Amino acid sequence: MFTIKNGELFNEYAHDILSHELFLRSKQIFSHGLISVYEHSVDVACCAFSIAENRPSLDMRCIVRAALLHDFFLYEWHIPGWRYIMHGWKHPFIAAEKAREVFNINDKEYSCIHTHMWPWTFWRLPRSHEAWVISLADKFVALKETVLCRGKRRSLIDPCESAQ
Repeated sequence: MFTIKNGELFNEYAHDILSHELFLRSKQIFSHGLISVYEHSVDVACCAFSIAENRPSLDMRCIVRAALLHDFFLYEWHIPGWRYIMHGWKHPFIAAEKAREVFNINDKEYSCIHTHMWPWTFWRLPRSHEAWVISLADKFVALKETVLCRGKRRSLIDPCESAQ
């Protein structure tokens, strides 16, 4: 779906996260419809990377790592109750804290994760170009998942392949 020119660089920045046992747990947690958090996060990272790839001033390592970890909350949130109601507001903070604890992310990566839900979390405005790219990529991918691929199991290679 997203054209990445420098897959080797993407993999260099993503490898330790994609192979980590805790990140792999996100395959069992659903994000939008039948889309796992793992699939969603990889799609957001690929989208953000492809947006930023031709902009040499951007920190590509930050973009890949923060995009992969933007939903690193590791809990099922689709259960009615307070967790369901508060998820949109609370999960960026939870994901940023878990990412810092498990992957020792830097302050810029933390900020990108913490602000990715803007404008839903209007009081957490993205503070860097990288954070804006991740927030935009997240909105684009989430919209595609909820509207174009609703109810379809997807592959990481071509997320809407079964919709064509």
